[in-house]
Amino acid sequence: MSDPRFSEPSQAIQHIQAMINRNDVVEAWLHKQNQQPKHALVESLTHRQHLAELELLINRLHPADIALLLESIPPEQRGIVWHLIGDEHAGATLLELSDSVRHEVVSASETEDLTAAAQHLESDEIVDLVQELPQDVIPDLLSSLSEEERQQVRSAMGFPEDSVGAWMEFDLPVVRDDISLDVVLRFFRRQGELPQNAGKIMVVDDNGLLKGTLALEDLLTKSGDIPISEVIDTNPLSFHTRDSAEEAASSFERYELIVAPVINAHGKLVGVLRVSALLDLIDEIAQRKVLLQAGLNREENLFDPISKSAKNRWPWIALNLLIVFIASRIIDQFDAIISQVVTLAALLPITANIGGNAGNQVVALVIRGLATKQLDRSNRLQLVKKEFSVALVNGALWGTVTGIITLLLYQDLSLAFVMLLAMFCTMLFAAIIGVGIPIALKSLGQDPALGSSVIITGATDTLGFLIFLSLAVAIL
Repeated sequence: MSDPRFSEPSQAIQHIQAMINRNDVVEAWLHKQNQQPKHALVESLTHRQHLAELELLINRLHPADIALLLESIPPEQRGIVWHLIGDEHAGATLLELSDSVRHEVVSASETEDLTAAAQHLESDEIVDLVQELPQDVIPDLLSSLSEEERQQVRSAMGFPEDSVGAWMEFDLPVVRDDISLDVVLRFFRRQGELPQNAGKIMVVDDNGLLKGTLALEDLLTKSGDIPISEVIDTNPLSFHTRDSAEEAASSFERYELIVAPVINAHGKLVGVLRVSALLDLIDEIAQRKVLLQAGLNREENLFDPISKSAKNRWPWIALNLLIVFIASRIIDQFDAIISQVVTLAALLPITANIGGNAGNQVVALVIRGLATKQLDRSNRLQLVKKEFSVALVNGALWGTVTGIITLLLYQDLSLAFVMLLAMFCTMLFAAIIGVGIPIALKSLGQDPALGSSVIITGATDTLGFLIFLSLAVAIL
């Protein structure tokens, strides 16, 4: 239930953050935790009202918005919010949190609180949560589940985290293939509801083998005496438990799927994939690629400890530092020409920066092609030719523009010609490197986005300096 005072969840979140930042709320919370006699505080109705209002506002938010709130405040304030979340929202909130914040919250929670939070989750959601729980909590949690739920949880826990089996759900509508549509309708009327995102009903035989899927549209519009076997899709797109979850997510995007069956090696229906679950995976992958491209190879929360954030950034800062030193040594080798033609120092960054920009554009295009499976071994050469041709056009065009501007500024035809050639050559090399880096990382079994931005920027800077100064020595 949303708060009528706020038209947008973001407004409620901002109001809650402002309340948390007030000293009286923090003091009231600390007093409640410490249970120490502070008569002025205990007798203060205002303090108690602030905590009560805070609890009410938090529990009116959707679990996803509560998770956003927890991620948006410093670690020392998260305990206040977390302990005010009701059990009915706590489990869903944990699932919405980023890995680093979830680990922090779970580590600071009591076993009883975690078990109570899990009671309001489906078995497939419990699987996601169990992977983050301390080992001593898991037995208590599993013992609180029904036998069927325990079997489902243990089954899903046996699959790798990046597999379809780890993302499948068990709450699915299933009917046999030897009945009529009227029987199916009566069955769901007795049930009283359909599971969420149940655009299709799974159809199996007596042995549980998947025979096809029944669209709700056919169930509601076809004659009731028609056998179900005559209207089902006998060749639905299905996934095996060991299939890649990322590839499954791409299939959902490509074919606009809402739900799809999951089968085991014997063709037996064991669960379903739903778009609601895979949207979380797609978002997670997209965020990870953004971080990887910037050289952050592990998840980092905005308010992680300083030491953790610093260490996470060291590897790529070190690599970038090495590349910069190489570039500086290249410049140092041309100190004679730079001292003679001082304007070279002013023009030096231009080719490097433009080359870096052009290279990053190519890198982004190649990463997207690899992610969508549009780019593979069969068409890599065509892509290289195409990007090389684009670089020829852009290099000639913008090299000419740069040369003209240089001529107008410095009234030096030779210097303008150096700028033209340097820009042309740098953009050609940037295109080749931009295609090569993601493909090379992919071939080495790494994520193509891993530090691509850092590498391409450093490489084009170094090459840009070398090309520009070498041409200056040869021509000036």
